[in-house]
Formats: sequence, C-alpha cells, structure tokens
Amino acid sequence: MKLLKTAVIGASLALGSIAAPVMAADVAAPSGVYKVDPTHASVTWKISHLGLSVYNARFTKFDIDLNLDVDDVSKSSVKAVIDVTSVETDYPGETDFNGEIANDPKFLNSSKFPKIEFVSKSVEKTGDKTAKIHGTVTMLGVSKDMTLDATLIGATDAHPFAKVPAVGFNATGTLKRSEFGFTHLVPYIGDEVTFNIDAEFQKAK
Repeated sequence: MKLLKTAVIGASLALGSIAAPVMAADVAAPSGVYKVDPTHASVTWKISHLGLSVYNARFTKFDIDLNLDVDDVSKSSVKAVIDVTSVETDYPGETDFNGEIANDPKFLNSSKFPKIEFVSKSVEKTGDKTAKIHGTVTMLGVSKDMTLDATLIGATDAHPFAKVPAVGFNATGTLKRSEFGFTHLVPYIGDEVTFNIDAEFQKAK
C-alpha cells in the first residue's frame, strides 16, 4: 500500500468542472485512472440576482476522468464534461426555466453547444491537501484559462463497498460569462459565476 505524498484534483464546467487532484502524505491510494462516481458527486453554480440575493443551481449529468500520479503530481490530469441540458434550477411553477436556460440562444444554446468542458494543463500544490488546478474551460464555443482551488477530502486503497481504491475532492472556481459571449441580462444577473464541485472517484478496473 502506497502512501500519497501529494494528491491531485481537477474538474468542472461548468459551469462545469470539475473535481481536481491534490496530494496528502498520510492518505493511501495508488496511481492510476479514476472515474467519477455520479451517485456521490455534484456540480453546482451560483450567480448574483439583481444585487439582492445569490441564485443557486446545478448540473445533474457530467463525466470526470482523473489520471492520478502519486509520484509526480505534474503528470496527473483531469478532464470534465458537463451536459448543459441537465441544468436544474429548481424554479417553481409551470415555467420551463430549465429548458430556457439550457436551450435559448441567449443562454446556454444547447442545440449548438451541448457541452461545457474543462481540461487541466498543470497542478500547483499549495498545501498538504490543497492545490490550484490550471486548465482550459470551453463554453459556447469559446475557450478560456480557468483555475480551480482544490482540496482533498479523503482517500482509501479499498472502498468499503466497491472494494477498489477511491478518492474524494472539493474544487471551486469562478468565471465571467461575458468573456464567453454570454452577456444576456448583465448586470441585472451577475457576470461572475462561481462553481463548486464535490466528487468521489473510484479507480477504473
């Protein structure tokens, strides 16, 4: 059983990234390819509404692949893909607000741009269980640099139920939607969007 000297986390968006790699000297888990466990993961985002409140929503369909190298963090990588049609706003009433956000050309325009992607480029360790994940996010056909602040939550060489190595991370990041050409209702609806990714990963067999 190897002890992690550092650990890696990367992600989401994406709205979504999403989850990212870090390393911790006292946590056991081997190097290898890890897949997100969708039943124990979430990709949420929040945005200012009229300067009066913070509106929260989420994506419910996403895929994250983590290639973890415990001996050389810089060789680790992560790729996250979010299905924008899975947006869930929990908007009350009969209005199909989910459909409007996902499909309207003024919003996420899913018929033309069905995915949000994040691909890591490098990992910068900032602490025993923290790191900055530098990568590229692509949304609405535009690619921009984005950094996720990542924290290792835990890791094990034997998941108690799945019986495989597993790791868990939190990652957060922000972007300005106007930089992707998404300017509808700015500034009434905020320009800055904050993402939060919580995810468990299991080692691929």
